[in-house]
Amino acid sequence: MTTFKELGISEPVIKAMKSMGWTEPTPVQIASVPYGLEGHDLFAQAQTGTGKTAAYTSIILGRIDAGYETPSALILTPTRELAIQVSEEIDRLSQFTDHICTVIYGGVSMTPQITRLKKGTDIVVGTPGRIKDLVDQGVLDLSWISVVVLDEADRMLDMGFIRDLDYILKKIPEKRQMLMFSATMTPEINKLAKSHMKNPKEFLVSKDEPVLDLISQYYVMTDKDSKRLILRSILDKGNPRTIAFCHTKRKASQIAKKMINDGYVAAALHGDVPQAKREKVIRAFRDGSIDLLIATDVAARGLDIDDVEYVVNYDMPNDPETYVHRIGRVGRAGRTGVAVSFVLSDEKGMIKDIQKVTGKKIELMTPDISKYIEGQKVKETVQKAHAKPAENKKKRPEPAKKAPVKTEPVTLQIDIGSDKGMSKSKILEIITTNTGVLAKDVGSIIVGKKASFVEVRTSDSGKLVPDVSKQAGNAGVNLI
Repeated sequence: MTTFKELGISEPVIKAMKSMGWTEPTPVQIASVPYGLEGHDLFAQAQTGTGKTAAYTSIILGRIDAGYETPSALILTPTRELAIQVSEEIDRLSQFTDHICTVIYGGVSMTPQITRLKKGTDIVVGTPGRIKDLVDQGVLDLSWISVVVLDEADRMLDMGFIRDLDYILKKIPEKRQMLMFSATMTPEINKLAKSHMKNPKEFLVSKDEPVLDLISQYYVMTDKDSKRLILRSILDKGNPRTIAFCHTKRKASQIAKKMINDGYVAAALHGDVPQAKREKVIRAFRDGSIDLLIATDVAARGLDIDDVEYVVNYDMPNDPETYVHRIGRVGRAGRTGVAVSFVLSDEKGMIKDIQKVTGKKIELMTPDISKYIEGQKVKETVQKAHAKPAENKKKRPEPAKKAPVKTEPVTLQIDIGSDKGMSKSKILEIITTNTGVLAKDVGSIIVGKKASFVEVRTSDSGKLVPDVSKQAGNAGVNLI
């Protein structure tokens, strides 16, 4: 068995790995870390869930020194969610080093991000659009970057970031190390690698197809009106954690509302959902507070959630590649999962196309939805039997409604950070202890070395400042 030490990973990072319960390296770490620590450019075809974040983080922590004002490493990701996940893992792996990581993404205020950058950081993780914006403003200096990572490079190209990537990479010194990870190998990815990398070591660690061995695949012949009843029948068997894919934002919202009305704990995830709400939804899905996500393909890109049990193609994808990417949400990290596709009569040919691409048989499923149909008929009959003509009913006066308490989002700067043992969980505890703010009303939390930033939704920001200061040992607290 290969050990972390044999890969050349530093002792402080190994100590962090052990504290996280890791016992042995994954194949992508075994293949890439030794070459990366030697300074080689790397290109690995590896999907999410293989340990690639720890692989390139180990390389970065072993290659750059800590404590400079400007960053030495840059990690680019396609989505805000992935950027946050990567930064959190870096924080865990660097808990026994002095490296500081800052996460940058759009959809939220730039102010805390700019403040954090001005205080100094070693590693920047972010999405191409916001990174480019801060470079243009002269806030983010890339002239000292010695290691750059493109994570999920294929997704960044799919989402139209190629121009931003080229712009950013031209701002980085030519003498640098570049690490690129992609779940798929396409001509566009090859072109990107050849134009920006020097004699990269290439690894085919894993690709989408092998994970299909862990996924039981089924399809259901149905009509449009029966899809929701079939989804209910699936969820009622063990209440599995499920992601259901729809084509449009509007439909995702409609289905989520209907499922909530049916008594299920569900939420929609699409491009029109505000960033703060997106983060809350994803956290709730991770911790089990939400069992069902109704998502569009673009919104689900970059989600790194290992214990999804079911993927439902509520609407069939347009091509086999999208099908493979969708159902790859299950079957991660050695876990088994189930994929179910709802197929209309004119879509049956897609099943054959998918089977040709994957080489895996998709079984026909015939779910029993009679109890849902019968239940609806009984309910309608009872309602009709008890209905009386409207003119015979007297209307009661409407009860007075209480005006809702208006809450506004604010960002707090707390003048303590990781150098005083501060962490995201400690900040959450500070905010929710004796301040009247619930955990659900706390947004993004950024922990710096000497200061931390937290977004809070509150109806009384004036009272919040002294309360938080008191809970934080009378540390300086400011609204920004």
